[in-house]
Amino acid sequence: MGPIYLVRHGETVWNRVGRHQGHGDSPLSLRGIGQVRAVAALLGGLLDGGRRAGLRVQCSPLFRARQTCAILCDSLGLDYEAVAFDDRLKERAYGHWEGLTHGQIMAAHGDEWAARAADPWHHAARGGETNFDVAARVRAWLDDQHGAGPVLAVAHGSMGKVLRGVYAGLDAAAIAALDEPHTTVYRLEGGGVTAFDAAEEP
Repeated sequence: MGPIYLVRHGETVWNRVGRHQGHGDSPLSLRGIGQVRAVAALLGGLLDGGRRAGLRVQCSPLFRARQTCAILCDSLGLDYEAVAFDDRLKERAYGHWEGLTHGQIMAAHGDEWAARAADPWHHAARGGETNFDVAARVRAWLDDQHGAGPVLAVAHGSMGKVLRGVYAGLDAAAIAALDEPHTTVYRLEGGGVTAFDAAEEP
């Protein structure tokens, strides 16, 4: 398996106000667009020296990831028309929590929130996914990368944590403790994960 360069979409309008997105959508904020441009500049350096040869771009089909991917491709001179959109790279579905803030969920579905917080690997909001569900599709996606060249994967925060954790062989508690930055490129290679942080544009 070639290296996997994993990035999260830039900040969205819903991120800014703390709404759970899941499979719902909102566009990138102006700050988010700046974050993507900063990530593109960082990726340009990481992919120099011939490391762009054979690079495949794969992306979640959700709009915020598509928007991020389009900016990255324009910035890096990659062909957006050749991007492969894969449902397995979607964010975890939050079911009937999608579009709600933490406070709104606590007020309307406090018992459900507590149950999920106690066991996020096996409990989901109604109509949503567990971490176990996400891990299953992440493993299937990783299996498909064996024998292939390098890939740039444009995905999401919570799903990206699970992907990194599964790749590195972390346990559930360690995966839950991972962060979800908008301006970090993760290189998955040789069973390890290396983080490269981009400075946000002013």
